[in-house]
Amino acid sequence: MNEASSTRVRRRGFLKLVTAVPVAGALAALASPLLRLLKPNVPKFDLLRPTAPDTARGEAIVAASLSELRNPWDFKYFVFTQRYPQYTPQGFKTASVPGVAVRLPYKIRLPLDWAQAIGKEPPVRESDIIVFSRICPHLGCIYNYVPNYREVTAGYGGYVPPPQRQHALMACPCHLSIYDPADRDVPGRVLSGPAPRPPRTFLFEIRNAEIVVTDVEPGGIA
Repeated sequence: MNEASSTRVRRRGFLKLVTAVPVAGALAALASPLLRLLKPNVPKFDLLRPTAPDTARGEAIVAASLSELRNPWDFKYFVFTQRYPQYTPQGFKTASVPGVAVRLPYKIRLPLDWAQAIGKEPPVRESDIIVFSRICPHLGCIYNYVPNYREVTAGYGGYVPPPQRQHALMACPCHLSIYDPADRDVPGRVLSGPAPRPPRTFLFEIRNAEIVVTDVEPGGIA
């Protein structure tokens, strides 16, 4: 075989390969609905939300009873277990998310717009109860709920809240970020320190006089 013939053979092989790729893709596209017809319990691939199957899910737990949060500024800590899809034998990896449920002195609109991203509709939109993750949005330390604001001034960097915010606050012992859980416009508003945003929140509902948390706002630390 001379050089010209060899070149024609290589060119023909290349053209066959270029033609075969889209054909193979088209066959695969046709095979997918056929396989789903033969095995209809396979869920349809969500083209509009391709990452939906990877959404982390939690296990609903009782964070507190209404009787435990009877008065304004009452609070209770709890730990929520979140499951993240992973390539493990179990198919997921668990993480503990500490939280705090707080009774406010007035009702506010809860910051739960994030729920749509995980396909949930908040059962409670406005309430005098709010539930925060206790993971500080700065670098992931666990912050504290401080019932007496004077303790914030004494032990968290000397921050002195203005008169309208002299009530229970939330404060991080690592880098001294201070949050107001009762801010009417931005619940969990950052008052002082390096935190870039308020703490993340939980979805919750009231069942038999108990506060049941079902999901936590997704996202990284900051």
